[in-house]
Amino acid sequence: MQCYTCFGAGHVTCPTCGGRGNYFKVVGNRNVWEPCSQCGGRRDVQCQTCGGTGTLPDGRPTAPVPPKPKLAPDPALLQLEGRWKALGWRYEFVKQNGGYRVTQFNFLGMKMGEGEAEASGGVLTLTVRNKLTGPMTVDLQLSGNRLSGTTRGLIPLPLTLKRA
Repeated sequence: MQCYTCFGAGHVTCPTCGGRGNYFKVVGNRNVWEPCSQCGGRRDVQCQTCGGTGTLPDGRPTAPVPPKPKLAPDPALLQLEGRWKALGWRYEFVKQNGGYRVTQFNFLGMKMGEGEAEASGGVLTLTVRNKLTGPMTVDLQLSGNRLSGTTRGLIPLPLTLKRA
């Protein structure tokens, strides 16, 4: 079973530096940047829940999860190519192999994550691995020029994308 803490990545954002990789340290009357003592500047640490494997050790072998049956995508979900924006984020969808390659940018235009989106029936499943926050998966439904859904994971958060 996939780890509920790291969502299968095997690592989580460093709790000491919050994923920054370094912090200010006061030396005399100056502030200097120091690498984080826990992650060594890598910004993430091994997940303690799964021991870095990405799966939960439950002591018994698990059968592979059968794939969900793929439904014919809603034709409207095949017309998503282009830019979409969310609060503080911008997503670019580029068609690729029957789905989309997705690039995530922050409000400054810096590339923060990459992933893919695939349509099945009336649902678009978006998976993005962000440099700071780690992996995110959300099932989105299209309504006019909006894609809306709730992220999966420990803390479900609403996500709404609007065509830019």
